[in-house]
Amino acid sequence: MERKNKISRTATIIGSVVVIGVILWIDIATGLWQNVVILAGLAAGLVSFLLTTLVLDRMLARHQARRWAPLNRLALSEFMHAMADEDASEISRGHVVMRSLPEIQSSLGSPGLHAELAELREQVVREREQLALALSMWAEFLTSSGDNETILNHAAGIALRLDEVRDAAVAVEHEGTQETLVELRREIVNCNHHFDTMAQELHSRIEEERRLLGRHLYGAEE
Repeated sequence: MERKNKISRTATIIGSVVVIGVILWIDIATGLWQNVVILAGLAAGLVSFLLTTLVLDRMLARHQARRWAPLNRLALSEFMHAMADEDASEISRGHVVMRSLPEIQSSLGSPGLHAELAELREQVVREREQLALALSMWAEFLTSSGDNETILNHAAGIALRLDEVRDAAVAVEHEGTQETLVELRREIVNCNHHFDTMAQELHSRIEEERRLLGRHLYGAEE
């Protein structure tokens, strides 16, 4: 995702530079803008827009990111704590072990199936509550302090997957068919995959914020 974003930004910059170059070439080599006043105004507006987008907005975004780097890192760490196994993880050192939903081992009709389903539903409720708490505390700040859209989308995706797991577990209890059990196991795998994906994204962003904060403090000391 990050690689695609970088490629997209690079392509946008190259395209914008080409457009500005063409407009400047037309201005230098021809008298078009002097003869067609309306087009000259539109071209000037386009150049101003591109320069603002490429230079001013990016400078402001970098300044905003440096300004809020410590708090942004704290917010991202809170999401990590909300989903990490606190007994096995050392989050500040980059060692994170994510919690995962237990897989259903029992088959239909086995005595242990009901207990496994009850345990699964209870964990789903706990996971969703912790995720909702982190979102309620930090979502508004993250949306206004940097490029955190991917993190928030992952969090929303996990919440939706947790709902799917819960509904699938209820379907197994009510219907008790092999199809519902297979569907439940598939939803658990998908949900755990979303946990892992968000963990990787969070780890990448926290390291990015760590580097940004380090450069900011080093520059301040100079």
